[in-house]
Amino acid sequence: SIICTYSDSSTLTKNRRPTVNNFNKQRPAVRKEASNAIPNFALLPHPIYLKESVTIIMCTTPPSSSYQHMSPPPSRTYPNMTKGSSFVPLPRPSLRAQKQHLTSILLDSATTLFVLYFLYHNPNYLNPWSLPNATLWLGGFILIRCAIAFYDHLVVCLIDSCFKCKVLPTREPGAPPVRYVELDTRSLVYLSLNAFNEYAFVMRLTHYLSQGGMFQALPLKLSEVSLGNTLLALGIIFVSMDMLYAPLHHLMHLPSLYPLIHKHHHRQHFPTRGYLDAGNEHPIEHMIGIICVWFALMTAELMMPSLLCLGDKLWYEDAGLSVLSSPSEWVRGGGVHAITAFIFFQLHATLAMMNHSPYDVQFSLPLIGSTKLFGKETQLVKCIEKIPWVGLRLRRLVIGEWFHYSVGYHEMHHRKFNFNYGQYCMWYDLWMGTFLEYEGPLRAKELEAKKLKSKAK
Repeated sequence: SIICTYSDSSTLTKNRRPTVNNFNKQRPAVRKEASNAIPNFALLPHPIYLKESVTIIMCTTPPSSSYQHMSPPPSRTYPNMTKGSSFVPLPRPSLRAQKQHLTSILLDSATTLFVLYFLYHNPNYLNPWSLPNATLWLGGFILIRCAIAFYDHLVVCLIDSCFKCKVLPTREPGAPPVRYVELDTRSLVYLSLNAFNEYAFVMRLTHYLSQGGMFQALPLKLSEVSLGNTLLALGIIFVSMDMLYAPLHHLMHLPSLYPLIHKHHHRQHFPTRGYLDAGNEHPIEHMIGIICVWFALMTAELMMPSLLCLGDKLWYEDAGLSVLSSPSEWVRGGGVHAITAFIFFQLHATLAMMNHSPYDVQFSLPLIGSTKLFGKETQLVKCIEKIPWVGLRLRRLVIGEWFHYSVGYHEMHHRKFNFNYGQYCMWYDLWMGTFLEYEGPLRAKELEAKKLKSKAK
């Protein structure tokens, strides 16, 4: 990128407006000509390494003869400029940017007032266990923060040391450098606010489970563990959460909402810090995520009894017997065991951390058997493929393509914002046409092989 330092506006005429396409086409020639003819300018390899506060002017360079009779501009200093810097001053924000900034201030102010009003009338929200003093409350907060930090490092240790997972192709040694953004003041403020919200969520979740759930029917004893309130309930929780989170995530990418809430989370195009990058989001977005968790738990808690009643009804009707069930039995609750809720919370935190890590973690959940043990071309799979109309769809269910988790999918979302809105699986994106396969540079070995071939030639 070429950053012009001439303050004379005549150098940028109507015929020489900033154009990215022309610059990309003429980049080698322009770079060579500029380095030999144009004084007092800065050449940078890529704008990606600049701070966000720097404005880059990409323009086509006029012939060097235009500068033969021009003297360098007088040296001027601007605020926040280091000695010897040749950057142009920041332009005045556009009317659209000013409106967005004002709207953001109004939204944050209104949200703050609403939260204060809610906490004033519901003081038990932050203390559902009714802890007697602030010392115990702060002690619990510190304990939860230490546990999250330990858990974050534990996940990284297991992925790196035990499972020996490779890093994504964009992070391999020898790959082009990626954009890395440090945590600014706003990020630290958001992380602090979200930490208190997480603490309140943990306390409310544990209190909710101890009280027996929505209808005081949630099982707590080990003797009450069953296939329905564990594995089946866990699947319902994950699917229902992703099916709510993905469309809400899509809504936050609307042009009218994106700069107000979700834009801050996308400052990091290549997430690498795990929990810090996952939790570095606007408090409104963080609250939306917590609402999705509550929705998933309550959906499974209500849906499992309904499915059991439906199964009993179909079973007895096939046997020629009649079964009477009141409407209250269909929504009696208690379809999730407390252990299931605890396991889901751990898996949810783990997957969120991995989604914002540099490791190439991916797995599928096949419906029948394991494709790693039995393969994808078994006799069963071949028979399923021959079923008319639905054969290919059933094949995807059987071999595990119906639920394929990949960290690379979420990295693509951070790199190309309008794709891969799902968090665990890509159902929503496949239906909406927003799914994008992972794209990365050549791996280090492929780059070395390509260099060796070029040297051999």
